[in-house]
Amino acid sequence: MLPNIPVIIGCAFIPFFIAYMWFHPSVFGGETWKKLAGLTDAQNNKKVSALQLGVSVLLNFLLSFGVFIITVHQTHVFALTGPDKDAFKGGTALAFMQEYGDNFHTWQHGIGHGLAIGLLCFVIPILGYAVIFERKSFKYLLVNAGFWGISLLLMACVISKWGGVPVY
Repeated sequence: MLPNIPVIIGCAFIPFFIAYMWFHPSVFGGETWKKLAGLTDAQNNKKVSALQLGVSVLLNFLLSFGVFIITVHQTHVFALTGPDKDAFKGGTALAFMQEYGDNFHTWQHGIGHGLAIGLLCFVIPILGYAVIFERKSFKYLLVNAGFWGISLLLMACVISKWGGVPVY
């Protein structure tokens, strides 16, 4: 399968929507997150530049594409062919995709991958490492891991359901 680029781009904006809610002053964005992050009022109130926002969108797109690669298993079959679209016109690749090509395009599959990506395999180990050496608190880890866990879970659900375009 090839990536459904509009879906991948759309998923790149999920972390922005979750951040707006998660870090809102009435949730963790008020004094709790600011204090855990060690930000002053002046730092917290500083506007995000267009460059910073653009880089954030790019990073989220890369993350969204990575979620696609991990979540949509049929893309691995395509990768094994070289990737050669002609391999799906007949033979083993076509037969395999005709039998298994529609498997795992569900929200439930996305939830499984979202939890694995969002918590067990990437977010907690990476943030945990940073928390240890940046001398942050366990609560800081929980706030940030919760944000990325929810973001990646939602991204994986959407990408699992609509993120792939068949090549066969």
